[in-house]
Amino acid sequence: MAALDEDHKHHNDPDSPQWRPPRNAVPFAEHVRSLMREIPHPLTVIVAQDPNTGSPPAGLLVSSFNTVTLHPTPYVSFNLKLPSSTYDAIKASKTFTASAVADVRLAKDFLLDKKAERYAEAMKNNVCDQSSGMLKPGRGAVWWMRCRWAEQKSQPVGDHVIVVGEVLGAAYYTSHLDGKGRASDKPLIYSEGKYRNAGPPVAEE
Repeated sequence: MAALDEDHKHHNDPDSPQWRPPRNAVPFAEHVRSLMREIPHPLTVIVAQDPNTGSPPAGLLVSSFNTVTLHPTPYVSFNLKLPSSTYDAIKASKTFTASAVADVRLAKDFLLDKKAERYAEAMKNNVCDQSSGMLKPGRGAVWWMRCRWAEQKSQPVGDHVIVVGEVLGAAYYTSHLDGKGRASDKPLIYSEGKYRNAGPPVAEE
């Protein structure tokens, strides 16, 4: 119990050395990043189209997609780094479509590379339906959610924005259903810099 109390004391003491890495270690932001890399994150493709430009939809891969609340109305959220052409399209259209990723090739198609936005090439290859933002059959997505941008609930934080959306519709992609109407594939997760499949359940006793 004493050890637990000591640990609790350090966690509530901002001056404790446990709060930050040593001076000669990596910058604090990188330290936090390294901790978060240990946690599995879901992979989701976000697609939106600016109705005013006539250009292909914008889209990218995020690892921050999650539900905010389910009642009385389902809301979801994810984070985008600014500036973002996808966020610009979301603001212009007031809508976006999220698709859970089950195929590494699909994830890489929508991964924002430092040198180029690879999603532009993916869009030109007609990966998704331009009106709905849904991915075409056989593209490696498990389910989709069509959402309305919740402008008043979305918030900029530092160089990112927390995007919140009201879920208007959701379903499995039929190409990923088995004969019993269940998903034949599970969405991928990302952890420690690698794409992964979720493992078997852990025994609770």
